[in-house]
Amino acid sequence: MKFSDVAQSEWESLRPYVDTCLLPVTGLTGSEAPWEATQALEHLRDALDCFEIPYKGRILTYPAFHFVSPEEDSSLLKQVCTRLKDNGFAFVVVVTAKAELGHSLNTVGADLSFALPPQVLNKSLLQVQQQISRKLQHMWSHRTQE
Repeated sequence: MKFSDVAQSEWESLRPYVDTCLLPVTGLTGSEAPWEATQALEHLRDALDCFEIPYKGRILTYPAFHFVSPEEDSSLLKQVCTRLKDNGFAFVVVVTAKAELGHSLNTVGADLSFALPPQVLNKSLLQVQQQISRKLQHMWSHRTQE
């Protein structure tokens, strides 16, 4: 479910069921040509499909965090993850389609992070979906046991 699908009047009744926030990270640097920015958004959309379709009703996708690079400090992204948890989400999952951001996303305070570039999705989509499922189930069941 996307943030724009939730009306103010519905949020309190949905909140107990939607415990996971999906935070997309586009990974733009500002040096992209318009067609490259479009392509990056399309790749991110494809990566998000691995979450939004099978987990609709449990995961809420927030607006994308567009500008970040592998070299820069990710303190703003850390703040966003912290604020999302402070706002009531039990879990924050960060997703990008940029392979080069994979390692840096592990340090932003999200419960899980995934780098799903097009070459991975095109080559082994079923394996990726199974891996996502295993990691999400482990995350959710681990919290339930605490």
